[in-house]
Order: sequence, then structure tokens, then C-alpha cells
Amino acid sequence: MNKEVIFSIKVILSCFFIISFYGCSAIYGYKDSMNQFDNNLIINRCDYTKIDEKIGENDDVILWGIGGGSMARNCFNYKKSNELFDLAENEYKVKVDKDNFLNNALESTKTILVNNNINEYEGNIYEKIMVNTYKALNFASLNDKVNARVEFNRALDRQRRAKEYFNEEIKKKEDEISNDNGLNRIKNNKEVQNIVYKEFDDLFNNFKAYPDFVNPFTTYISGIYFLLEGDSVKARDLLKESLEMEPSNEQIKSDYELSKRYITSLKESKDNYAWIIYENGKGMIKDEIRINIPLFLFSRNVIYSGISLPKIVERDSSYKYLVANGKESTQICNMDSVIKTEFKKRFPLILSEALLNTISKTVTQKQLNDSSPLAGFLGVLYQSLTNRSDIRSWTALPKNFQALRVKLDSKGVEIKNNEGRIIKEVLVPKGKNALIYVKSQTIGNDVIHEILF
Repeated sequence: MNKEVIFSIKVILSCFFIISFYGCSAIYGYKDSMNQFDNNLIINRCDYTKIDEKIGENDDVILWGIGGGSMARNCFNYKKSNELFDLAENEYKVKVDKDNFLNNALESTKTILVNNNINEYEGNIYEKIMVNTYKALNFASLNDKVNARVEFNRALDRQRRAKEYFNEEIKKKEDEISNDNGLNRIKNNKEVQNIVYKEFDDLFNNFKAYPDFVNPFTTYISGIYFLLEGDSVKARDLLKESLEMEPSNEQIKSDYELSKRYITSLKESKDNYAWIIYENGKGMIKDEIRINIPLFLFSRNVIYSGISLPKIVERDSSYKYLVANGKESTQICNMDSVIKTEFKKRFPLILSEALLNTISKTVTQKQLNDSSPLAGFLGVLYQSLTNRSDIRSWTALPKNFQALRVKLDSKGVEIKNNEGRIIKEVLVPKGKNALIYVKSQTIGNDVIHEILF
């Protein structure tokens, strides 16, 4: 065996060592653990044992922090929820936002040699924005007005800086791999592009994209909160911004008009209102697809050559809409579109990493196969075992957000689903306004938070 083959064998043996060090995630991925978490969330199982263990072991703190924060929120444990969200947010700040060149290089190397499953989960920009949004809502439920205001402002600030941050993040990672001539040759090959993008055509082209990582829900709910808290000036600005994004949305238009009616504070009004916010269904998650690259792009001697890519898929909604006192809820934000928008922007880098992963393994495989069938089999086995996509994401997010507003009377608020079944009757004390927050991932699974102002 020549030196190149000996080197290739050493590389593969080193990679097998890396796999053994990082555990089964490189081979099996995270699908089973994601499904198990979803099931626990739906049945409102308030058991944080596994979450606390994972975080205690410093294992994917962001992933378990945001998932655990959602679980605790569903269980009305707002303090625990914010503690977990805090852990995730701190990881964002320390390990993602301030990621240095050396860390990026190491992560890229592990992605290319094995796959991205052995790296720590770094999340998405829309997830960071929603962390602060949920923290704000938790503080509102705890009647902590100061911190609720701080977190809404942080969410809005993250949203404003999202485009700039994203461009910096992607540039740092692209710089790590952009000089590979083999990658550029294959990535720019028309046949490869046609094969890959054909699989994503419906996903990328048939939806309304939101601009510059804006999450319309965060802007809207911030406006409603500030309106209820008596800051009509700030509320007007935010609701105006919401209306500019959705100029035909009658609910946002009505709320904006209400904010203009009270120059200083809604609390001046003799009328009281309740806003019903509805988190509908399950948002998009990642699944894995395999695409075979034409073998002649590499060599006639290649035994196997394919790439594994994450592809986001839609999940079911719950109730089509809610009804309160005869009024139907209106969609404020399509969270699926928020997720699609960012995934589409990230996809060129995801594809580059997947292609480079395949190129490095296939070239090594060819060198081993040319040396001996046994060495070639070792290469095939390694490539087959590690041809896995990273499908981690925040699976607790909804499919869309809806809202409606009703004027309060002595009868209270009767909330029904779209088939007329009563979900909840809420009696708001006289002289109070209310924010009634309904989360329903599946029909019959309803979590309702009531906040008085």
C-alpha cells in the first residue's frame, strides 16, 4: 500500500474513534429523541429529568434549553421555563454569537469528516427571537412588568440586527470551505444543481417569504403588550410596523386604530378588552433525504456516492381557528413561512458542507478500493454509517399565530374551537383587560395562559 492509502486508512480509523467518542448521534442522528420529546410535550408530561441531565452534562444546552423551556411553559412553571431559556440564550451569546475562527474551523472539519450531528446545536435566528418573546410572556404571567418589557425589547432588537448577524455568521463559515476547488467544481455543475434543487422546488418557491428574518408575531405581540401596559406611543409604533407588513390584515388594522384612539394609555378607556392569542398546531421540522450524485462526476471506480440533506416538512394544524363571543381569530404570522425563509437562506451553505463531506469520503473510499477490496469495504461502511443529516430544531414552535380581540362585559369570554365546542370560559374581573394565550398543538390538547392588566 502506498503512503496515500495508508494515510486514508488512518483518517478513517481516526473518524471511527471520533464517532466512538461522541456517541451514536453521528450514526443514528436525533430523530428518535426529537420524537420522544414531542410526545412528552403533547401529553404535558412535566418531567425535566432528562433535560436537566443533558444540560448538566453540557450536552446540546441550546437544544435542551429551548425544548425544556417550552415544556415548563406548557406546565405553567414560568420561573423554570425562563431559567431554561436563560441557559439557552447564554449559550447563544457565548458559543454562537461570539464564535471564533478556530471554533468554526474545528466544527467545519468535524462536519466534513463525520457529519454535523457531532457538533453542538447552534440554533436559528428565528429561535433566538422566540426565546426572548417567550421569556417576555413568562415574565408577564409572573406579573414582572420590568423584565417583560426588557425581554420584548431584546426580541425586537435581535430582530433588527438579524440580517447583519446572519451575513457575518454565514461569511465566517463560507470562508472555511470556499477555497476547495473540488467543491466549487461539483457545486457549480448544472446536473448536480438540477438534481438537488428539484427535490426542494416546491419548498423554496411556493410560499410568501418574510423580509430580513422578521417574525411578524414578535412585533405584533410586543405592540399588544405595550398597549395593555399603557404605553400607547410604543404600541402604536409597533402595530403600525405590523400593519405595514400585513396591510390587509383586519385584526392588526383594528388594533392599530385602537392604539391611536388613546393618546397616552388604554387604561384611560371606560371599555375593557381581552385579546385571545392562538398558537395553532405544530411548526415545520427537519427530516432527512438522500440524493445520489451521478457517479461519473467522481470516478468510474467509486462504489457509492450520495449526499444526505435536511429538508423541512410541514406538520398538522390543530383547530382551524378559534371563536370568542362570536368573533373568529385571524392569522397574524405564518411561522412555517418564518422557518422556510431562514432555511432557504441557509441552504447554500448546508449544501456546500454536505457536498464537501461526500467528496472527502468518496475520494478516500476510491483510494482504499484501489488498494484492496477489504480497505474499500471499510470506506463504504464508514460512508454509509455517517451519511446522516442534522435534523435538530425547536419542535415546540407552532404552525401559525392567530389573534382576536373582544370587548368585555359581565358575561366574560367564551372561547370555542372552529366546530363550536367550548374550550374555555374566562371571567375577567371588572375593570381589567386580559391577554388570554391559547396553545394547541393537536385537537384536544389545549394549554391556556391568562394574564390580567
